Amino acid sequence: MKLFSLGKSRKTLFSIYHLYRKKRKKLPAEQSAEVVEDLKALERTLLNRDREGASSLAHQCLHYTKTHLRKSGFEQFRDLVFALAFALIVALTIRQVWFELYEIPTGSMRPTFKEGDRLIVSKTNFGINKPFSAEHFYFDPKLPKRSGIMVFTIENMDVHDADTLYFYFFPGKKQLVKRLLGKPGDTLYFYGGKIYGVDSEGKDITPLLQPKDLEQIDHIPFIRFDGNVMTTEPFQSGVGEGYRNAIIYQMNEPIARLSLLSNHNLEGELLSLKQIRDRSMPPIKQYFDLWGFKNFATTRLLTRDQVKKRINKIDLDLEEGTLYLELKHHPSLNNLALGKDQIGRLRPKFVLSHAVIPLDESHLRTLFDNLYTVRFVVKNTFAMRYGMSPGSGTHFLPRLEGVPNGTYEFYHGKAYQIKWGSVAKELSKDHPLYKFTPERMQLFFNLGIEFDTRLYSDALGELFETSRYAYFRDGELYVMGTPVLKKGDPALEGFIGRQQKRAEGANPQNPYYPFVDEGEPYKDGKLDVEKIRQFGLRIPENMYLGVGDNFAVSSDSRDFGFVPEGNLRGAPSFIFWPPGPRFGVPNQPPYPWINFPRVVVWGLALIAIIGWRMWHRRRYSLPLKFE
Repeated sequence: MKLFSLGKSRKTLFSIYHLYRKKRKKLPAEQSAEVVEDLKALERTLLNRDREGASSLAHQCLHYTKTHLRKSGFEQFRDLVFALAFALIVALTIRQVWFELYEIPTGSMRPTFKEGDRLIVSKTNFGINKPFSAEHFYFDPKLPKRSGIMVFTIENMDVHDADTLYFYFFPGKKQLVKRLLGKPGDTLYFYGGKIYGVDSEGKDITPLLQPKDLEQIDHIPFIRFDGNVMTTEPFQSGVGEGYRNAIIYQMNEPIARLSLLSNHNLEGELLSLKQIRDRSMPPIKQYFDLWGFKNFATTRLLTRDQVKKRINKIDLDLEEGTLYLELKHHPSLNNLALGKDQIGRLRPKFVLSHAVIPLDESHLRTLFDNLYTVRFVVKNTFAMRYGMSPGSGTHFLPRLEGVPNGTYEFYHGKAYQIKWGSVAKELSKDHPLYKFTPERMQLFFNLGIEFDTRLYSDALGELFETSRYAYFRDGELYVMGTPVLKKGDPALEGFIGRQQKRAEGANPQNPYYPFVDEGEPYKDGKLDVEKIRQFGLRIPENMYLGVGDNFAVSSDSRDFGFVPEGNLRGAPSFIFWPPGPRFGVPNQPPYPWINFPRVVVWGLALIAIIGWRMWHRRRYSLPLKFE
């Protein structure tokens, strides 16, 4: 017979005692007296700290669970269900109202959070949440901070793949983590990867949107120029079914309609933007004027032969280059065509303006030294996005010859291998991933986000926009967050000259809009409030703009729309895994330690803990009461 410790014998005493209290009314007098006698004897030995005697009596008392105090199958099942239900209710309530542990599933918030990061999320930053509901008992609209990070539920939001299971069994809605970049009534404008804005009272909030600690994080106002597209009015054409109308959605709001008219002409119009722009300002006439779209281009690298195949679309008065930077820009309501989109629908679509810039090896070196990619897996020389399955095979996966199997990523030109637990190890410069050639640079630049060669083949090149972007800032052309073409660079000066010449020589009925630097939205040294209000994105009442730090790979408000106030749950407060430079408080403006919701929730939690402790001490204190 195993010798129990005094602590184990004490737990046995209370366990059998409470079981006896539940069953004593159903016990015969003789059995009741027998159990009480042994419990009292066990109590005495414990008070005398007689370990051997207490252990012997504890074993004797445990025997009663198989005889006098035996639980029926129903009683065992009932107690198990009650215990599990109570534990789950407490755990879920704590997760909803107080705090929770959260694991980052994707790379949408890189570099602030990476795949596999573990966070502590406080649920008291903004208000007091109603458990299991996208509502609050109390909410203070002053507490959410611009440029802060928010956690929100996607309940009742138009988000793909919204369902999840909590504790592997209970259905619920996923929670997302995004950067809060707009509060109700704010109007925002994008230029140079930065955001400029005014609040509902017209005050400049740009410093709050561009804090120094976040200067390496850029923002783009769209994911794709044509956003999400809904088609209507199907018709039969010589190449299959087509659609006469294409409704363009940005921020999950209908922005524009592209139509095929009965006379076979194409027409584009902006829709009413009552909810997302200042209605007191003059109307916007061009799609690319929205929110600063014209300040950005999608881009990829082409060889000379690939450029020649587009000779009828691109001005080829160019210098020789090792590779060429293709820019697609200025989606215009005046430049439309009927064609197939990425998913094979025949519909009206934008014909984007094209331009190319010859790059020499020094430009490519600059790109390589600042390269970033998604996290990717190499297996038998084939590379695929982390978390993705090759599905039908490896036919459309790029190859990285000489690279060992493993999980990798690039960030600002540094290559890392991802070890167990999402721990990143920087690779030495002699690793095969650092091998620089124009071909390798083109592969990583064009495919480093999607890792799908179908998107960048010559045949499909006109159908897809890339997830690489270019923009001007202070007269320099930025790609991947770095000035690749700086002031005074002959390649940049030649490009600007060609753009201006092309614009001047274009037909007025079909103008060419040059991709040049239009400068920050300032006038006379101050923020041009009128420009912001006319062309900027206005955040609707009781809504918030949530955007991922990794603009190239983030499904965020640009896709699923604004976040309702009631959906805000809290904010991350600490990164506890993996160890490394990001361990600790995440990169965001600090939220106050003391606020009304936190005082209430922590106060109630403290009262509950003290109350439970007092109840526990009374329930498990000696001497026992048998009457």
